[in-house]
Amino acid sequence: MNRVAPYVTPLIPAFAVIGFFVWFSNWIPQTRWQAPQAQTINASLTPAELAKVGQTIVRERGCLACHTIEPGAGVKGAGRGPNLAGVATRRAQGVEGGLGNLVEYLAQSLYEPGAYLVEGFANIMPPSTSAPASLSYEEVVAVVAYLQSLGKTPTVKVGDIPNPRGARATGEAAAPATGATADPAAMFVSLGCEACHSLKPGEVKLGPALDVPSMKEAASQRRMSIEAYFVESIVDPKAYERKGFPSGVMPLDYGTRLTAAQLDSLMRYLITSRLERQ
Repeated sequence: MNRVAPYVTPLIPAFAVIGFFVWFSNWIPQTRWQAPQAQTINASLTPAELAKVGQTIVRERGCLACHTIEPGAGVKGAGRGPNLAGVATRRAQGVEGGLGNLVEYLAQSLYEPGAYLVEGFANIMPPSTSAPASLSYEEVVAVVAYLQSLGKTPTVKVGDIPNPRGARATGEAAAPATGATADPAAMFVSLGCEACHSLKPGEVKLGPALDVPSMKEAASQRRMSIEAYFVESIVDPKAYERKGFPSGVMPLDYGTRLTAAQLDSLMRYLITSRLERQ
């Protein structure tokens, strides 16, 4: 024992320090992250309840990447799209020469955003039932209720507005992309990619341009091949988000909606064929 003491004694302070930090780390209250719960929307919800759900949807589906909610700023605001604050008051009578009441106007704005353009704004918004928002019918109703609440009392309930042909119900998986493998250019359009991304170098939309030099640079930052970076960006867009662009806008379900053949076809269209032309 006496022979061991000279070796153990100098280590006692180190053991004491380690023991303290082990105790302290376990003493600190622990928190556990919980994944966001899916929104439950059904016909029993009141307009006020729907409006609360709609507010969450507007914030989570990237609507505020283009629209702002700036009280007192009028229709312009500081966004790429019209300011949503007070929209219910401004559009209480619908639009001149078009739909004549607020609910119809708001529904059309979500289903057919190009049908009526606010002066000074470009036709850049895709239908809300397609990418990137991909709203179900019930989610559209909830968003309409929320927009109603921005200036008026919400009144709309599930079933009060038309369900356009092809709109999915809440909980129903988005339909897989079909018929586009042979025509990746058409797939680029049908998936809504062109609404957020440009193929022209330096032309910035909501998301980064998809020109080969830009993608090469991003792939280099990830220490990946450009092909691997492209696949990751499609199937796991949260893995790496470019600085200077809004977070959480890219749909998360392309990995399940696209077949391997479709993904390969799109990659060859956006990367391989353009690399060969350089």
